[in-house]
Amino acid sequence: MRKFLFFALLLFMGKLSATGDSLNYLTAKDTIFLSIGAFEEKFFPHTMEPKQTLYSLAQFYGLSVEELYYFNPGLKEQSIKAGMPIQVPIPNAAIKRYMESGFLPRENVPVYYVVKRGDTMYRIAKVYFRMPMELLMARNNLADHTLKEGQQLHVGWISVHGIPDSLRLHAGGPLARRNAALKKIFQFEAAGKRLQNGQGVAFWQKESKEDSDLYALHRSAPVNSIIEVLNPMTNRTVYVKVIGKIPETAYRNEVVVVLSPLAAKLLGAIDPRFFVKVRYYH
Repeated sequence: MRKFLFFALLLFMGKLSATGDSLNYLTAKDTIFLSIGAFEEKFFPHTMEPKQTLYSLAQFYGLSVEELYYFNPGLKEQSIKAGMPIQVPIPNAAIKRYMESGFLPRENVPVYYVVKRGDTMYRIAKVYFRMPMELLMARNNLADHTLKEGQQLHVGWISVHGIPDSLRLHAGGPLARRNAALKKIFQFEAAGKRLQNGQGVAFWQKESKEDSDLYALHRSAPVNSIIEVLNPMTNRTVYVKVIGKIPETAYRNEVVVVLSPLAAKLLGAIDPRFFVKVRYYH
């Protein structure tokens, strides 16, 4: 809730422009101001307009509604209203660094980065946006590398037609990126160990509104280890951290894993109980 109040205050102060109108999510008159999140995700607050919905907003930016919930804690419990700021992640691949042949200003929106404390010209250019420092300095008429907190740097443009999901590093955005990171840990820690295979029922609290992380309870896998869970019906695989053992008296023996809501949703689960295959190591 504090994040929403913070962005609402910025909008009131005029530091963030409104985005889109009742028919479009971006127009050529808009400007996007990017910030960097805790995991170096680039995002900006999209201001909801009348008739705009979370579903169509997610589609426009190549996301899912669940990903919007991921970037906006507490959003699921709120009613969507005009004027509400929604944090939207922007992938590097969607940012045009140059005015190449065929570039049409009316079909592109300028993108600015808002400098935060500790930023350097090198980090912004090379790490955040993967562009030459000289280009960034020239575009912003800067004579040296000196930066101030809150300074706005023009880094490029994005299309008024939205962002296809193909431009995102992992299909599924931050959830898939988190899943990919856990997969690497699983592969690293499982190397040289004997993998155990199991199958049975996965259970999750479908009515739960918790969207915290990818985790699970398991009967045999060590606590803090990573396990692999496959849903054969959707052919989706998720990697989850084991945070505890399944209580012996709480679930029947056919329940082999209890999943967090995020993990179940990433597997495409519809029912609170569904069949899975599991791999883990000792």
